[in-house]
Amino acid sequence: MTKTTHRSKLLPGFTFVLCLALLGIFVGGIIGRFAVPNSDGLAGAAEVLGYMLVISIAFIVLGIFLVKKLSRRRIVRSLLVVGPLALIMVVFGIWRFMQMKAEQDEQWQKEQERYEQLEPTAPIAPVIFASRRSTLDVLGNATEQQEPVLGLGMASPIMELGVLHFYGAPDMDQLPATFQALDSLTFAKGEHFTNITSAPPWFVPAHMKLDYDLLLLKMITLSRNWVEVEVNTFDGTTRWVDRQELGIVFWPEFISTVNTVEIIDPETNPIRIKPLDHASVLADGADALLKPLAVRGEWLMVGTSELADRMPPTGWIRWRDGVRLLVRYNLLC
Repeated sequence: MTKTTHRSKLLPGFTFVLCLALLGIFVGGIIGRFAVPNSDGLAGAAEVLGYMLVISIAFIVLGIFLVKKLSRRRIVRSLLVVGPLALIMVVFGIWRFMQMKAEQDEQWQKEQERYEQLEPTAPIAPVIFASRRSTLDVLGNATEQQEPVLGLGMASPIMELGVLHFYGAPDMDQLPATFQALDSLTFAKGEHFTNITSAPPWFVPAHMKLDYDLLLLKMITLSRNWVEVEVNTFDGTTRWVDRQELGIVFWPEFISTVNTVEIIDPETNPIRIKPLDHASVLADGADALLKPLAVRGEWLMVGTSELADRMPPTGWIRWRDGVRLLVRYNLLC
C-alpha cells in the first residue's frame, strides 16, 4: 500500500471505525438489557456498561481490520450505511436523555406542589434527648406501664428531604403521593447539624440526638410503599410514613452495630461459650458493657476480653426471646 493510498483512507477509515464504535455501544446496551435482570440494581447497571464496553471494543477492532483490507471506495460505501445508523443512535440517545430528565423534573415539581399544599404543623414540642439508652428504660419510667412492642427494627428519617410526612392508616396498594398527610416533621440545616424546626406535640421518638445526626423511630410494619413507625414511646402511638422518606435497618443489623449492650437478667442469660442454651457458661456478665460482634438468629456474639484474664475473647448471649429484648443497648457509649 502506497503512502498516498494510506492517506486517502485515513479520514473515511477513522470515521468508519468511530461509527462502528457507536454501533457497538448501542448493540451492547441492547444485549445487556436482555441479559441482565432488573433486580440486580446498581450491579446490573455496571454489568450493562460492561457489555457496552466489550462489544464497542470488538466493533473497533473489526473496523480497523476492515479499513486495512478494504479499498477506499468500499470504505466510503460502507460508511454510507454505517454513518446514518450511528447518527440515528446519537440522536435517539440525546432524545432519551432529555426525556428522562423531563420526567425527573416533572416528578420533582409534583413533590414540591404536594409539600406546599400541606398545612403548617404545630410548634415543636419538647422531645426527650435520651438517646444513649434503649427505649425499655424510657418505658420503665412511664406512669402507665405497658409491654413494649419490639417491632421489626429502626427507621431513620432522611433529613436532607426537609420533611417527614405522617399519614393515617393507608391503602397498601396506593402510593403515598395520592394521600393527604395528617402532620409532618420538618428539618432545617444548621451550621453544624440538622435541626427540627417543627414537630407534632405527640412526637417522642425512640432515640434522638441531633448533634450526632441521630433520630430513630421504631419500625412496626413494613410494606412496599409504606412503613408504620412508633412516634410516641410512652403510649405506643404509631403513624404511617412514605418508605421513600426513611432509611430502615432491621433488628439483627441494628443490634450488631450499637456501641455496647448490657444483659438485663444475667442469671437466666449468662455469657456462654457457644450460641446454645446448654453450652458452658463463661461469665454472668452482670453490669458489664459488652461490645457486639456478630448476630446469629436470637444469639449475639460479644467481646469478653475485658471481663477477666484467661477467658476466651468472645462469648454468646441471647439478645431477644421472640418479641422481647433481653439486652439494653447503648448507641453512644
